[in-house]
Amino acid sequence: MKSFENKPKEEITAPDGLVSEENVNSGGIPEDATTDYASAPATEPTATASEPDTGAEVDTQTWPEYEEVDIPSESDREDADEEPAARKSFWPPTREQLWTGIAFWGVVLLGVILRFWGLGDKPLHHDESLHAYFSLILMHNNMENWLTCAQTAASSCYRYDPLTHGPFQFHIIAFVYKISQLLGAPDHGVNTTTVRIAAATLGSALVGLPYFLRDYISKVGAWLACFLLAISPSMVYYSRFAREDIYMAFFTLLTVVAIARYVRDRKGGWLLLSALAFTLSYATKEATFLTIAVFGSFLGALIVWELGVRLKLRNVNTREGRPFWDQFIPTTAAPWFTLGYFAILGIVAKLFFGKLKELSIYITANKANTAIADAYVARLKANTVALLPWLGMLLAVVIAILLIREVRGTITTERRGLARRVERRWQPVLDTIVTMPWTHWFFAVVCSWFVFIVLFSVLFTNLPGGIGDGIWQGLYYWLQQQQVARGGQPWYYYFLLIPLYEQIGVVFGLVGVIRCLVRPTRFRLFLVYWFIGNVFIYTWAGEKMPWLTIHMTMPMMLLAAIALEPAVLKVIQVVKERVGRSTQTVGIAEEKTTPLAGELKSPVAFIPPRVRKPLALGGSVATVVLALLLLVPTLQNMFQLSFVHYADAPHEMMIYVQTTTDVNTMMDKIAALDKKLYGGQHKIPIGLVEDATWPFAWYVRDYTNVCFNYPNGCTSTAQNIPVIITSGDQMPSMQYQYRDTYQFHQYHMRTQWDQGYMPPPCKATPGHPCTDPQTYTGVGPWLWLSYGDNPPPNAKFDLGRAVNNIWNWWWQRKAFGSIDGSYDMGLFIRNDVSSQTGIKP
Repeated sequence: MKSFENKPKEEITAPDGLVSEENVNSGGIPEDATTDYASAPATEPTATASEPDTGAEVDTQTWPEYEEVDIPSESDREDADEEPAARKSFWPPTREQLWTGIAFWGVVLLGVILRFWGLGDKPLHHDESLHAYFSLILMHNNMENWLTCAQTAASSCYRYDPLTHGPFQFHIIAFVYKISQLLGAPDHGVNTTTVRIAAATLGSALVGLPYFLRDYISKVGAWLACFLLAISPSMVYYSRFAREDIYMAFFTLLTVVAIARYVRDRKGGWLLLSALAFTLSYATKEATFLTIAVFGSFLGALIVWELGVRLKLRNVNTREGRPFWDQFIPTTAAPWFTLGYFAILGIVAKLFFGKLKELSIYITANKANTAIADAYVARLKANTVALLPWLGMLLAVVIAILLIREVRGTITTERRGLARRVERRWQPVLDTIVTMPWTHWFFAVVCSWFVFIVLFSVLFTNLPGGIGDGIWQGLYYWLQQQQVARGGQPWYYYFLLIPLYEQIGVVFGLVGVIRCLVRPTRFRLFLVYWFIGNVFIYTWAGEKMPWLTIHMTMPMMLLAAIALEPAVLKVIQVVKERVGRSTQTVGIAEEKTTPLAGELKSPVAFIPPRVRKPLALGGSVATVVLALLLLVPTLQNMFQLSFVHYADAPHEMMIYVQTTTDVNTMMDKIAALDKKLYGGQHKIPIGLVEDATWPFAWYVRDYTNVCFNYPNGCTSTAQNIPVIITSGDQMPSMQYQYRDTYQFHQYHMRTQWDQGYMPPPCKATPGHPCTDPQTYTGVGPWLWLSYGDNPPPNAKFDLGRAVNNIWNWWWQRKAFGSIDGSYDMGLFIRNDVSSQTGIKP
């Protein structure tokens, strides 16, 4: 293929509504088969446009609509080999390349600024403090004292624990710590900024990934996707948050991009990159199992479809004597095969997830069952580790055979065996699988397995235990957590949360779903399946948290870009025409005047061009205006969430029990005491009760005289400790106990958003006995939107009040319900120390 994008082609729709590459090239309908992907026809040909030369070097993205070709044709490959001089050079850049670079790098720079600006201002969330602390342990012990951790099972060394999710984030944060130390960053390279640098970096890189999809969703569509990901409130906030979800989101989208590029380009580097990205996603979070379910089921559907494409049901060339309804009957068995596949898949999924639920209930029912499950998983891990060397030897034998055959010349580039039965144009996925060179999958497997071992063994300090843990422990922990259902959120949680923040994404994401179904290609259908599959599976999963929204937001933004692309492209074209500039200068070609076959069947096709052009322009302008109007509250939500109320959970539903800035106030007082009493050497004794361990374990990391689990952790010196940090149930009793010897002040450790949207208490009836436990209750979503958490008696949903409350929250951040939800902490300073230093708690 001579260009990264495809050449524009004229579409000719087959009788069953599908467009094949053969139709495009030959101008007619093939005798044997049709493909399973449809191209998107030009929405509005202009009266002055002309048909481009299909042999010329033209950028597909210059067309308002274009055809997606799943893989390059053989002629494209041959032309590319025979005419290397025809390839586009990158230096000096053409005007088109320069503007493209400015556009994409500009939006990536915007994403970088939004993610790095004031990155360390927010106090560490409870989860962030865990990740920051154990990353510090990994750096000091597993890296700086590697031999000790490798030779002994020291408890001070970091080990993979699914409670804190995968090992990748600990390695990458520790790496940032070390680099920051070498660069002389404040606090020896360990602070609230360096903790989040890795998250902000990958969150920024994620913004640029749609660039590599521009021959699937068009150049303008790719830019729109980059922009929407750059300004999305949830994507920005959780790119500034040291949790594993933004890492997983980046690796998931990188996997999608790399596989899409491999199917099209067949370059081994893309397959290797996709394998590494998937491995890193797995090493980041156990939710990758859900990604496997969504992506794997779609791959199965593609394979089934392509198998059905070869089974012809009727002759598409016979037009005379056919009844009207015959045109709606598929020409191949592909749709029927796919329907059967999903019917079987639905039954299997229901049974499978039902068994998973039963297993999860059994494991967590009592301690005896948990002990049985623990022993079973331990045996699984031991057997797996014992089996791995044999699998390695088997792989070595396979590779040896392949090498011998290659040396003897028995491996050729000719299509043989199954490959001879696969048609490249209509079965691109099957063709990719059966024609994949063994070197591609071999290096992908080996490199992925190496990365897996490095991360789960924690730099080879936990061999072989880390391997067994990496394969089984995460799945086991995930099963256990399904009954815990952290957060206790209702099934409609995401349907309430996402629309409150992502206005432009929600509206045009749904439009994008429709457009992708009306104008389907494999990739468009994948995006729809990915989005709907994630919404379904994360709604089904027991744990529902706000940071999981980004796994639904990401494909939604790609769909929104696809929805906006035609209107934006039309407006750009008209603006350029109005100012007298050539429509070819920035890669936007004029539209074709020849109506497409699909348009000939539409009444719109018979509207004169002078009438149709204003209609199309008016619709495009209205779409762009609507998008701009929706962009305003989206940007407002992003700004308020990430830069104003970033530590103010009562005013932001996207924030979950966030640590308040009171933590900084307390630590400043302790630092002032240490400076006056010990010259700032971090030697002041501190008592830390168990309930306050996180996030304070990280905040007191530099203090050498900390009594954890106070007072039981230091019974001999507990009475003389000058500073005590308390929280939770112990605080009232300690306040009474130390009332005469210590001064005390109460602070908010964490605050939370009002949860009045929770379902109301269940009322048992003969048909509904209310067997499911309700951890939290409220007034329900509709009354909560209308009246907050305290509606009047017999109140009903009030649309006007709900709209007014949402409006006030958008622009004034006026909470829907109570803002008093908090988890408190307290600071004790001994009376004599307070008098001596003049510092009060």
